[in-house]
Amino acid sequence: MSILFHTPVPSDYAAAKRAADAAAAKENDAAFANLYLLREKYGTEIAFSDGFLLRRYSSGIRSGCYGFPVGQGNLKDAVMQLCADAAARKQLFRMTLLTAAQCEQLSAIFPDSFTFEPMPDYTEYLYLQDNLASLRGSKYHGKRNHIAQFWRAYPDACIQPLIAENADFAVDIARRWLSARMNPEDASLRYEFSCIAEACANWDALHLSGLLLYASEQPIGMTIVSEISSGIMDVHFEKVTPDYPHAWPVVANEMAKCLNGAQYLNREEDLGESGMRSSKLSYRPDLLNEKYLAVWRGKEPTTC
Repeated sequence: MSILFHTPVPSDYAAAKRAADAAAAKENDAAFANLYLLREKYGTEIAFSDGFLLRRYSSGIRSGCYGFPVGQGNLKDAVMQLCADAAARKQLFRMTLLTAAQCEQLSAIFPDSFTFEPMPDYTEYLYLQDNLASLRGSKYHGKRNHIAQFWRAYPDACIQPLIAENADFAVDIARRWLSARMNPEDASLRYEFSCIAEACANWDALHLSGLLLYASEQPIGMTIVSEISSGIMDVHFEKVTPDYPHAWPVVANEMAKCLNGAQYLNREEDLGESGMRSSKLSYRPDLLNEKYLAVWRGKEPTTC
């Protein structure tokens, strides 16, 4: 039976979230907000089959690949469905952004049938909520110092929940952040801004939450998050306007405090950018979720 793939729409949220909860997913590519907001960038299509969320991609770096089935059920059958879909499309069967645990599952079910290639630029940085909220210990001394400098400089600063009714402020912060970049016309930066605008326009449908940081009587920082699976939060966007350098750790810390009850915050990958990597490492990740590309290596490359 062929898989009925379709482009993600907001009404897919409930089924996708059930699948992510069943899998206890920690990966940001399993977050429904990412599936929806990045659908054009990666040509994302999804389907639901026997308790699994299935994904395939036709654009960008994921082109021609499938995602690991998300959910709970007969994993072998789910993988075989994807393999048959690749065969029908006369494509080599590949699955992208697999975790080490998912690679082990594949190897156990399909011995010697896949090769696994590391994807180091897509390692995700996950942090225990309590660590980012409390910033205890010497390893967070630098973060606490930046935060203290901000509050000393702006004693009247405050935070407010980011909701649908004030989401335009988040778009404006992102716009001001973008305009201050050395290359504000860069395609990737412009695309990120468009995703922020679309997220804010579909706030409730995507089940987003976040906060705004105010200083100098205006919103100067924001972050947007959503739940990947129960207790696992994805930090989708985090922006601060120019001239408030100490505000970045304030936004991260205050958001973590607001997520009391969550287990992990996934601050996503660094995409091989050295500055981003240094920033993510400076928050002392508790889990580095390494990623792999799985490639079918059977004698017939388009069949299983």
